[in-house]
Amino acid sequence: MPSPILWHNDEQSVYLIDIPRSIETAQGETTQDLRHLVSSLPLQSPFGSNEPKSALAKAKVEGNSVITDLHAIYQDLLSNAGDKVRKNYDGPWCLPRPFTEDAPRTTKKRKLHEDSSEPPLAASSQYKLERSRSALPGALLSSLARSDKHDAYSVSSDDLDRGEGNGKANRFFSNASDRSSSLHITRSDQDESFAFRIPPHASFYLGDCADSNPFRAAVRTQAQQLNTRASFDFILLDPPWPNSSVKRTHQTPGSTYSTSASIADMRELLLDTKVDFLMAEDCLIGVWITNKPTIRDLVLGEDGIFECWDVEPVEEWIWLKTTVHGEPVSALDALWRKPYEALLLGRMRSLSNRQEHSTDPSKVKRKVIISVPDMHSRKPCLKELIEPLMPDPKNYRALELFARYLVTGWCSWGDECIKYNYEGFWRDMDKRYTEAGT
Repeated sequence: MPSPILWHNDEQSVYLIDIPRSIETAQGETTQDLRHLVSSLPLQSPFGSNEPKSALAKAKVEGNSVITDLHAIYQDLLSNAGDKVRKNYDGPWCLPRPFTEDAPRTTKKRKLHEDSSEPPLAASSQYKLERSRSALPGALLSSLARSDKHDAYSVSSDDLDRGEGNGKANRFFSNASDRSSSLHITRSDQDESFAFRIPPHASFYLGDCADSNPFRAAVRTQAQQLNTRASFDFILLDPPWPNSSVKRTHQTPGSTYSTSASIADMRELLLDTKVDFLMAEDCLIGVWITNKPTIRDLVLGEDGIFECWDVEPVEEWIWLKTTVHGEPVSALDALWRKPYEALLLGRMRSLSNRQEHSTDPSKVKRKVIISVPDMHSRKPCLKELIEPLMPDPKNYRALELFARYLVTGWCSWGDECIKYNYEGFWRDMDKRYTEAGT
């Protein structure tokens, strides 16, 4: 399968990446087992504007002048990155999505432009997903992750190694094979089983990220069994930040996306993960954040999460979301709906400089990742971008918290960490796409 990286510049500071393909390649499938991930229709046109109208409303949104200056830097950076792609790359901004869900319902505030006569990329395809297929019950995984009633669910696999005992450590699974394995979850009150495909050399803990003790115990046990380290070279977090719009849409039946109630709750949650006990020397940490100043400050500010973990900021990756024509999904200078998010990268301080807590902002490198967005909250898989930063790209330990899909060779932790490994989200790759090299 071709790389999900469609283009990058020589300096490796700008990347155009296909989101579904990045997740597909991260499953470590052999050529004969390649499959497509069910996706959403790619955007043809930017979202309509819903910017504040009055000067007072604008002033209230702009708020912190430091953050305003930062977003001005982002705008220049992203504008230049887009220009570089258009100047040096003639290909598509995303790959075909042969299996797609229906487009999400639009709201009064968030409508797609209706003046485009061009049909959606996959709308006319005979491969469009029929949503009548069996769906994954919304609360299945989160209920299992938090349930102490072991008779409510039956979890079985012929190939996976499972944590010892009957307690929470029993929620840790690993696939030591070079091939994918299967996991089946059956609810005792219903005669229905749900199958999940587990990538080779992937491990996961289906549990609450705030409940760190049983997870760390399971990691130690696995390390002893496999004669490896119980620490990680890379740790990635995509926390459930407070989000009022998600709270509104969460009322939609079948929605499972949950967020924390407040910044204080998030601080407590992140510290409760105790990931600093899981860091290898010079461990690289990545935290996805939203554009709210309070969230950025929670990670980078005085007595923030990075400082508590003894982590020094080293890079910042800005993820720009575009249409299939390379237009940002909203204006770069938008106040309410910015077309980008940031990944803050830090490295655990070495023993020689642990007393030094100040970081020169000019030394923090910035990269741009550009992609056409997929399903809500689904981000590009960073495996191919992270590996060059590892001490040994072919032999490193990686952990993702609040994960929603597995990655071959990585460990994943979260109450929905195998969600997108559910077989219902995947379709066999058609020969015509394979032969075309897509």
